[in-house]
Amino acid sequence: MWDELLIMRALFGMRWILVLFVANSCVERVELDVPPPQSLLVIEGMITTDVPPYTVKVSRGFALDADTVPFNPVEKLTIQLFDDQGNSESFVENTAGEYISSGLIQGQIGHSYHIKVQTPDGKIFESEPDLLKPVGQVTDIKYEYEQRIKQGKYFEEKKDIFNIYVNSNAGLGDDNYVRWRFKGTYMVETYPQYYMRWIPPYTPYKDPWPCSGYRIGEGPIGSGGLLIKFDECACCVCWANHFDQMPQLSDVQLVANNQFNNVKVAEVPITNMTFANKYLVEVEQLSISKSVFEFYKLIRKQKEEASTLFQPPPGVIIGNVKAINNNDLVIGIFGASSISRNHIFIYPEDVPFKLLPPDYNTEPCTRFPFSSTSKPVLWK
Repeated sequence: MWDELLIMRALFGMRWILVLFVANSCVERVELDVPPPQSLLVIEGMITTDVPPYTVKVSRGFALDADTVPFNPVEKLTIQLFDDQGNSESFVENTAGEYISSGLIQGQIGHSYHIKVQTPDGKIFESEPDLLKPVGQVTDIKYEYEQRIKQGKYFEEKKDIFNIYVNSNAGLGDDNYVRWRFKGTYMVETYPQYYMRWIPPYTPYKDPWPCSGYRIGEGPIGSGGLLIKFDECACCVCWANHFDQMPQLSDVQLVANNQFNNVKVAEVPITNMTFANKYLVEVEQLSISKSVFEFYKLIRKQKEEASTLFQPPPGVIIGNVKAINNNDLVIGIFGASSISRNHIFIYPEDVPFKLLPPDYNTEPCTRFPFSSTSKPVLWK
């Protein structure tokens, strides 16, 4: 969810837009008066039927032409969670810009929830109450091999994938808005104890990472020293993750007999690293309200059109969070969702061709994107 808001922050944070008119070899730049990105507040959070705590993240916008996509946290806020029965609790700032609930309130089906955010200078922002609805079950997860070839700089490259599909129950009642979330996990093993550093005149020397549990001791002349183990490795084995690139919503799916069938939720790259061991596929199905659904739909539209030269401006729907006693720009969402889950494993033998051995890597495994040394609960 947070990654999905990055593009929205960029789109709303544009200082100016270039419009090129090519006529009689003339190029004209038109500058539009758009508020600076620093004026845009971004708020995102959710309450679910899962056991608390819940998280709210708050940041400031950034310029579209920035060199990086930063997270500019907003600190020292007062955030409160309310339900429709008169209960409330406060969030505590866990890290800069990230606030967690105290655990007094747990999401329950049939009840509504909203948050109130107050800045140190007294500005107040509130989300509209969001009703937590029941959700159907993810009954089946399937994968299908697809052969792909991508033109590289000098030659064609093999980019085969597994398409991930789900079957699920649409849930009870009408107007069931659904979102699917994907998470893929694979194990990475590296060898940071064998890391070599190169210095002029390009003579390598042994330099094991401290987290490898090894250090260099004295050794024979010319050996560069001996590797001596002093502790267990803390960065040799990790579990890295893939996430869906844009919201997967039920508006483009056909329902037959109250069932969603063959909904594509993700693509898994087939490489010698992702399938060196096995690959864990996790799919969540979330109930969402119409306002949250429309917000995700807007994000999806912007992400689909982000590479278009004449990209349309963002739509008028910018979430369910509103400024109360001020005119500051704010974009964000606080939703309430039921969640159902399912998972499967895909194994190397399911790949229809022989994979090369995994790459030999002497960097810490934590350098892989979205990686952790904590073994997933589902990893057996």
